[in-house]
Amino acid sequence: MIAADLAQPVGLVRTADTVLDIARRLVDEALPGLAVVSDDGRPLAVLTASQVLGLAVPTYIKDDPSLARVVDEAAADRLLEALVGLTVQDVLDDAEPDLLGTIDHDATLLEVAALMSQLHVPLLVVAGPDGRAIGTISAFNVLGTAINQV
Repeated sequence: MIAADLAQPVGLVRTADTVLDIARRLVDEALPGLAVVSDDGRPLAVLTASQVLGLAVPTYIKDDPSLARVVDEAAADRLLEALVGLTVQDVLDDAEPDLLGTIDHDATLLEVAALMSQLHVPLLVVAGPDGRAIGTISAFNVLGTAINQV
């Protein structure tokens, strides 16, 4: 089994998409994350559900999580309001660069599992021979495939 066989054509978004749309897709499609691709289909970043949540948390609360206790419940329940109007490009412009989990289309199941384990990510982008994203592989896909081989 190679990465191209496991790649799902879901989970790809563009930089013009809004972060709230991303959040909705993550929930509606029960995805661990989404891969951001350029207009020509090349992988740029991976946004996991936990990263999207983190975008909504104010910096001062990230610095001192105990401060979250003093925010009233009504305000806390409107957590995602901070994301209104933000595009993926806005987020990428402000983000610190990190490792992009991309794997070649011909990588084996073991190579996929090893990279996910090394990067501690639930999702990898599969790059085709031309470098464009052909889909994503989730840890669930890898585990499901591996279980079926036992």
